[in-house]
Amino acid sequence: MTTTPTSPDADPSGPASRTAGGRRRRRRGWDLGGVPAVLVVTLVFVLPVAILCLRSVTEPTFGLENFTRLLGHSGYVDNIVRTILISAASTFVALIFGYPIAYQMVHGGTWLCTFLTVAIMAPYLTSILLRSFSWLVILGRQGPVNKLIEQFGLEPIAMVFTPIAVVVSLSHYLLPLMILPLAATMRSVDDSRMRAATSLGAGPAQAFVRVYLPLTKPGIQAGSVLCFVYGIGAFVIPALLGGSKGSMLGSLIHSAIKQSGDYGLASAAALVLGALVLVIVLVFQRLTGMSTTELAGRSGPTATRSAKRGGGRALRLAGRAAGGLDRLGVTRSRRLPKVLAAALGALVLAPQFIVIPISFASTQALIFPPVGYSTQWYAEFFTASWLDPLAVSVRVALFVTLIAGVLGTLAAMGVVRGTVRGWGASTSTLMMLPLLFPTVVAAAGFYVEFERIGLVDTELGIVLAHVTLALPFVFSVVSAGLRSLNPVYERAASSLGARRTVQLRRIVLPLIAPSILTAGLFAFLTSFDESTVAIFLSGVHVKTLPKRIFEALSLETNPTVAVISVFVMVCAAGIWLGYALFRRLTQTSRSNS
Repeated sequence: MTTTPTSPDADPSGPASRTAGGRRRRRRGWDLGGVPAVLVVTLVFVLPVAILCLRSVTEPTFGLENFTRLLGHSGYVDNIVRTILISAASTFVALIFGYPIAYQMVHGGTWLCTFLTVAIMAPYLTSILLRSFSWLVILGRQGPVNKLIEQFGLEPIAMVFTPIAVVVSLSHYLLPLMILPLAATMRSVDDSRMRAATSLGAGPAQAFVRVYLPLTKPGIQAGSVLCFVYGIGAFVIPALLGGSKGSMLGSLIHSAIKQSGDYGLASAAALVLGALVLVIVLVFQRLTGMSTTELAGRSGPTATRSAKRGGGRALRLAGRAAGGLDRLGVTRSRRLPKVLAAALGALVLAPQFIVIPISFASTQALIFPPVGYSTQWYAEFFTASWLDPLAVSVRVALFVTLIAGVLGTLAAMGVVRGTVRGWGASTSTLMMLPLLFPTVVAAAGFYVEFERIGLVDTELGIVLAHVTLALPFVFSVVSAGLRSLNPVYERAASSLGARRTVQLRRIVLPLIAPSILTAGLFAFLTSFDESTVAIFLSGVHVKTLPKRIFEALSLETNPTVAVISVFVMVCAAGIWLGYALFRRLTQTSRSNS
């Protein structure tokens, strides 16, 4: 065998080296994909929020006058305190209801798990406005709750326009945010620990309280901080169900901007709300050691260490109480927890269906059950006053889906396939920023800045705002799809001389098409169902369907909203079934190939 000697004068940057360098330069070109999305989020989201913060100390004059007015007025201080208390109470209710549901979603049978999943996700596919309408009916003086109270010979209770109605409706809205992190953490708990506890003599309740509950503490923490952060920035539910007794900071910001034109006070209130959210997140990180991207829970030794930090006297007392229940034999039944979870799931799902009889009511009053039946409200829906806002919402959502889909996909490619150190982390943080800020704060920033440049009451203004809100969903879904795609296919195509456009068109895009379609669905639903920004930016000339529903609920009693709820449920069921059929067909074709 002969070898070719290497010349001492050979160029170390020869063809092979130049080829490798070219590949590195081509891969670095992926980083540029995130630039358009970064510019859009910076100019459309970050800049208005920054200007809003600046106006809190510059309008009408430079100084802290707005904060003095906000924190020096007893009514405003009561509003801030009420915001914190309502959010905390809603988080607690969501935890009490969500924990047994999440437990059975993980450990229950197939049919129970499927039912609970549908019960939790079906309301999440329905607009918050339509869910608020359901609670207006349920908690009203002529609603089923007061009808049940009358059966016991008691006087009806005024629950609408009180903090009670806000807590009930808000906890129902926050429930999926509590259950999803809980379920993710429960799936990572090793069942052998519970078996070991019972083998050592612990009863079911005592083993649950002393072993299982501490191991799920990361999920409890993550779900609680998510619910508290989203609850503290609530606007639509307090505005429709709270009245003056249950108003929150979001309602104060809206009234200061839209009714009083007091931008300085609104900016100060928005800044206080943003500061509360920031403090909550920082305290969460400090106490748990978890970052905001780890809200899906932990497993293994980390979860165990977190559980050990949490023990304390309360856990010991709970363990003794659980031991007493075990001795009484109450906890021996395996069917009781499943029945309880199924009943809670039915309660969560009930508001979805209670609007069906209301949609056929013969009168305008929200009475359940209706005194008579008619199809007049279905005929009312097919008029210009409802169809025009529907057309605006569909048109805006389609534009948002297209723009956010392209920008989010390019940003995901730039982060997942990019090579510039630090650029991916910075882009990811910026893409997820709209999810960390309360939507009402962003809506106030949009309004204050867009009014100055003439974008309020225009479809373009709503599209731009909704794009920033939809980008995090597109970015996260497509990023997950790209991370599951082996880059060896792209390297093989590149070695055969394929340009990047060819790689995208022939390899990358076809393989991540399901992720892109899922992201597009999320973007469409985010824009179509979004209410807070639409309420702020809609006006006389441009009015979205959520804005029209908000007017119908806040200014009039209109059962046409129940008709919309029925249509939305039918569409959601169709989308759900279509997606399930698409996944099954995709899996079948892959297995056959």
